[in-house]
Order: sequence, then C-alpha cells, then structure tokens
Amino acid sequence: LQRLHRLLGIAPTRPAVEAAQWRRVEATLPFLDHLTAADRARLRETALAFLASKQFHGAQGLALDDDMLLAIALQACLPVLHIGLDAYADWVGIVVYPGDFVIPRSIVDDAGVTHEYHDEVLGEAWEGGPVLLSWFDGNDAPAGINVVIHEFAHKLDMGNGEVDGYPALPADMPPA
Repeated sequence: LQRLHRLLGIAPTRPAVEAAQWRRVEATLPFLDHLTAADRARLRETALAFLASKQFHGAQGLALDDDMLLAIALQACLPVLHIGLDAYADWVGIVVYPGDFVIPRSIVDDAGVTHEYHDEVLGEAWEGGPVLLSWFDGNDAPAGINVVIHEFAHKLDMGNGEVDGYPALPADMPPA
C-alpha cells in the first residue's frame, strides 16, 4: 500500500499517537531529554512521517506493538532530525528480531578458499535493503549499546553509495 501511495503521489497516513503513549515511550529513551522543546516536537513529527513511510516486520514470531514501533521511529529519526527523512528514502523495510540473531556468512580468502560461518549480531543495515534490528525487553538489552541509532547511522553512511564513515551531507551544510 505504501508503494502504491508513492506511485500515485498520495501522502501516506500518519498514525495517531496519544500524549500518554508519547510520554510512556519517551520515558524509555532518556537520551531524548537533551532535546529542546522545538527539537522534541520536530522529532515527533519526523517519527510519525517515518512510521507512515516504512514497513515493519517482526521476525521469529516477534509481535510488534505500537510502543515498539514508536520507540524505533524516534531513535531512527534522531540522526536525521535536521536533515530530513529523504536521507532514508531509498529503502522501506525494517525487520525486528527478538534479541540477537544469526546471519550465515561466506567469505573467500586470498587463497580462494571459501569459509562459511554463522555471525551472531544485534543488527545490520543492508545497502538498498532493510535494516535488521534486535529488540530486547527491559533489562535484557546489552549495556551501553543503542542498536537502532547505530544501524540507522550505517544507513546514512550508505547514502552516498560508499560505506566509508562519511555520509552524504546536505549541500548547505558547511564542512567541519
């Protein structure tokens, strides 16, 4: 439906979020407390647009609820708060796993030998494809790691095609 809306030029419907839900979800994200009132309002609007433009899927039987989706959207939108959602325009999917998950890998070494292994990860961003995230309830989350912001920073880095730690920057942003 979202793809059809884009093709027809119809704006996707933004979800309605009650004040109690904003407070409940934002209370789980204390790093948002540094935002000014104007930036908090901008983040909320950006998160609603993000929710309307992306497709979420629970993996391995994980049922996604509205609080989870809102928490992911708020965190995903923080890195693009002042540059806009166009930075995330080239993909639509977000897959959320219950906890860490395993990705089969295959690499060929310099001698031409293929090595296959299973990589246990917390998240991954695929160029042109989905963002894969782990979701932990309560105190089960790994300390000191924000998987959502980390993976969406990778998506920003992919915005100029090369995964090199240098995301595409808006033309009007002065170099550091």
